[in-house]
Amino acid sequence: MWGSVLTISSNGWRRMLMSRALKRAKPKAKVRTAPIRRGKTAAKRRPGPRKATNWLHARARDVRRGHNVRGTVLSLLGGFFAVVLFALWVTGGLGSAAKATQDIMASSLMAAGFRIEYIEVVGPEGRSLNAIDKSAVRQALAVEEGELVFAINLNQARRRIEDLGWIKEARIMRQLPNRLTVIVIERAPYALWQSGGKWHVISENGKVLVSADAANYPDLPLVVGTGGAAAFKPFLATMQAYPYVLSRVQFFVRVSDRRWNLRLQNGADLMLPTQNPAQALTLFEQVPEARHLLDFALKRIDARLSGQIFVRPMINQNPITGKIPERMS
Repeated sequence: MWGSVLTISSNGWRRMLMSRALKRAKPKAKVRTAPIRRGKTAAKRRPGPRKATNWLHARARDVRRGHNVRGTVLSLLGGFFAVVLFALWVTGGLGSAAKATQDIMASSLMAAGFRIEYIEVVGPEGRSLNAIDKSAVRQALAVEEGELVFAINLNQARRRIEDLGWIKEARIMRQLPNRLTVIVIERAPYALWQSGGKWHVISENGKVLVSADAANYPDLPLVVGTGGAAAFKPFLATMQAYPYVLSRVQFFVRVSDRRWNLRLQNGADLMLPTQNPAQALTLFEQVPEARHLLDFALKRIDARLSGQIFVRPMINQNPITGKIPERMS
């Protein structure tokens, strides 16, 4: 009897503890299910032209602030090519649809700020150029403000600038979204060339360095005559082999764009032949009697005939000293 009572009491105690535990537990949250809509499913809203334009403006703002410039440009170009490929797939060729797509994309990019507003022309390390040089480079660049920054062929523009002659090297950089920077390296001054009664600084290829002032280069060789600028570099290379004759030269005269005369420091003109001038120069470099002629005040020393020298004395001049004319008169 007592065993059964204890058993019942034990079971009752267990049930009482379980009921208290259940009362303390939090009630479960009710799960509500959305009502099932019958009929046609509502279509998703597609971004319209306004949203696309806002997206382009947002990307342009990121570029101006320097946020992920590379990624933004790549995404724009990727979107552009995707649109073009879609147009080609629809039309089946490179027809008017592709051209229209390009025009639409270009207009969208320009509206987003990717159009040229600033063109900067500078020298190495940001050195400023004068107005004449800048104008010449801008004209060769053939790019105007307001054009799409991606529509410029940088290689063709660079070649046009380097064709100026006095430009040794040119680099063109896009600075998104709206700037184009042109860096030019000018050729080094090589000689002074007289043309039209004025002295001009020329480069080794004979091109005039527009911005250079001849008065700032008094030690450069002097060249006179039509065609002298273009023909001077190879002739000067020949003269380097005859240092004695070269030391007596005041300036170089190109005659009829065929041959050279050397105006000596004593005022005489040494006339060289059209063909093989090195033979005559060797004579004055190595033969003592011919050397002495370069120091006399003669009017003309004619060495155009092979192996023969004709001289004409200068009237009313001291036969030894002579008057040396002004270097750049």
